[in-house]
Amino acid sequence: MSSQNINKNESDLWLSFIEGENEAFSSLYRLCYPKLYAYGCRLGMSDAEVRDVIQDIFLKIYTRPELVKDRFTIRAFLFASIKNAYINLGNYGDRLVAIQNISDFEFTFSVENNALEEKEERENMSALIKRILDGLTPRQREIIYLRFLHQMDYKEIAVIMNLSEQAARNLTHRAMDKLRKENDTGFLILILFCLKSII
Repeated sequence: MSSQNINKNESDLWLSFIEGENEAFSSLYRLCYPKLYAYGCRLGMSDAEVRDVIQDIFLKIYTRPELVKDRFTIRAFLFASIKNAYINLGNYGDRLVAIQNISDFEFTFSVENNALEEKEERENMSALIKRILDGLTPRQREIIYLRFLHQMDYKEIAVIMNLSEQAARNLTHRAMDKLRKENDTGFLILILFCLKSII
């Protein structure tokens, strides 16, 4: 990755690529690959499936950059493409039916790299976090993942999850309310810290 691309985000790299800097495309791929891979796996795709899908998506936008409406939609476009590929792999005839039939969204977490020193304490915390996350619906887990771990705005989330922006806000608020009923604010921050450590 060239030094001028190191600190660029997805939209900046996409703009550089559109303006003729081919190295920016490689940088975009390297930046996005782990995030897209993790998202595909959490949706339920196998290792081979998600790797193939990512390759196909990047080949498509390299040869047809006009598919991306503008530089600020590139991240949402990539995540939505992963989601669409997952739906297509399920051979659903109707996109709405497909979305409603996503039965799980895997949310992994780690408490290894924080201030909890005792093994038993870490195990208890892991069990508690798992119970709280299991209390969310798959859609709620997905929106928490996109909103807080990837810091996406509601416009991006709406594209990825096929929602209106208001519906994305409502779903996020319902998920957060559910989490708050289970824990105090400090524990909520801890949960998000543990999750963020393994995007």
